[in-house]
Amino acid sequence: MINIAINKNHDPAELGKTLREKGRLQIRNFFPDDVAESLYELIAQNQTWFVAYNIGNEYFEVPVEDLIKLDPQQRQQFLNPIMTGAQKGFQYFFQQYYMTEAIENGREQGHPLHQMHDYVNSDDFLGFMRTLTGADDINRSDSFASRYLQGNFLTLHDDTHANETRVAAYTISMTKNWNPDWGGNTVFYDDEGNIVEGYKPAFNTLNIFMIPQKHAVQHVAPFAAAPRLSYLGWLKR
Repeated sequence: MINIAINKNHDPAELGKTLREKGRLQIRNFFPDDVAESLYELIAQNQTWFVAYNIGNEYFEVPVEDLIKLDPQQRQQFLNPIMTGAQKGFQYFFQQYYMTEAIENGREQGHPLHQMHDYVNSDDFLGFMRTLTGADDINRSDSFASRYLQGNFLTLHDDTHANETRVAAYTISMTKNWNPDWGGNTVFYDDEGNIVEGYKPAFNTLNIFMIPQKHAVQHVAPFAAAPRLSYLGWLKR
């Protein structure tokens, strides 16, 4: 088990001033170095991945092994509706492991990544986030691990959900040595569709923003030489 803790140099009350004024914030060196390295190894070595995608308003997960088995023609047939969906509206296509769902359904018991779910629902993490966001009623967090490979993306949306009380979205970027030319940036938009700010994949870096907020994850280039790795979730009431 990893003794996970936030870098004590970070003052959530002070940092929260920027978050509440601007609506989003990036915090580098979020964890102490040894914790960050351990969490990186945990996600980099993870073998439990599902291909996550939507077809319209229906959402799917397929074990990554199933996609690998497809021949070129079958893979193209799989991709066609995803690419068509991206032309017209909200679409996503990447790999994830939804720890919250796995734990609630009793799946993969004892999986190493489940300790990250436990941490983001701990008093330490939630207390930091309550102070950071100014939302004292945050009481839980979803938890995912995500992996974007070549061709993966997440189109423009604002993270609102009709049946959930989401306060903020967080991503703990755990990507080393990312070349900016590889894409995969988290970008934020104004009402005219202009990109007003972007965060490139980085290591041991928290990106957090208040909901709703228009954003996307840009397409990962076909020549990207490494995966874009992160822990993420929504802070909820």
